Parts: sequence; C-alpha cells; structure tokens
Amino acid sequence: MSFQLITARTEWPLELPEVKSHLRESGTSNDAYIQELIYAAVDKVEGDCDLALNEMTFDLLIDDFPSIIYIWKTPVSSVTHVKYTDADGVTQTVTDTNYSTDLFSKPARIYPVSGYSWPGVKDTANAVQIRIVTGYASPEVIPGDLRQALYLLIADFTDNREDKGRRFERYSERILNKYKYR
Repeated sequence: MSFQLITARTEWPLELPEVKSHLRESGTSNDAYIQELIYAAVDKVEGDCDLALNEMTFDLLIDDFPSIIYIWKTPVSSVTHVKYTDADGVTQTVTDTNYSTDLFSKPARIYPVSGYSWPGVKDTANAVQIRIVTGYASPEVIPGDLRQALYLLIADFTDNREDKGRRFERYSERILNKYKYR
C-alpha cells in the first residue's frame, strides 16, 4: 500500500507571523529558517501520526482488493473513486453504489455492500487505485492540541539545534501519541 499525492496543500497549518509571535521573534533575518522549521514540524506530525493537516488529494494504491480497505491517513473527508485494472489490463471504475465508506473510524474504511464482491484484478502492482480527499478543511479547524504540538516542536527545533538523545518524553510527543493508531 502506498499513497501518491495528487493535489498538494494550498495552505499550511501555521503561518510564519504566528510562529514568529510564538517564538518571540521580531526581526526578519531568521524568516527562511523558521519557515523551514514549520515545514519540518508539519512533516514530522503528519508522518508520525498518518495525518494530513491540510486538505490534500491522494491516490491510495494497493495490489488487490482486500475484504475491507483501510485508509491509514486521516482525516478522510471523501472517497472520489475506486478504480482497478481488470484481468485484460483495462482500467475500470467500481460504481459508488457497490461500496460503502466509514470515514469516521480510525482508520477510515471502504467495504463492498451486501451482495457485491470486489472484482478480480490483473496480477500487477498497484492494480487498485482509490482517490481520497484528506485533511482538515482549514487551519482553523485543526485540533488545538495538534497546533500546539507544532508550536512546541518548532520551539524545540529552535532551542535544540543539535541532534541529541533525550531521557524524557516531550510534551509534544504526548500530544501526538493521542493521534497515532498503528
């Protein structure tokens, strides 16, 4: 299973001015560095927790249909389509009346409706393609503790510029552990 980015984010969970305010940074000489820290913190949170913090579109690629398709990236707002490569190598689309979605569970799930079985696919890598829209609709609806974890990570990156081991769990890690589910 892999995710292929189709449509990238158009905004970030935190903007430079609010991060500078959090860091009590008033000048502009570190702006490029702080922006890189924002990117790094977002990448860490999204990677560690299988999250998309801003709305993005991905294709979930799998080799065959399992009985239930689990989407290990949250939150999922919609499933755009389910396509597959049939035994003859032709791309087909599963009609949306033939599957149900549970976008509220973690992980989100797609499963065939009663009386329908997933079709056979060509024996090839990534024969099944599921397009999903994932992420929070706007930065304002990202849970506050996730935003705080980003602030804490960025401040930690600023204060600790060396890669040193730690004896104690950081508060940001405790917040993020709540969002990890595998």
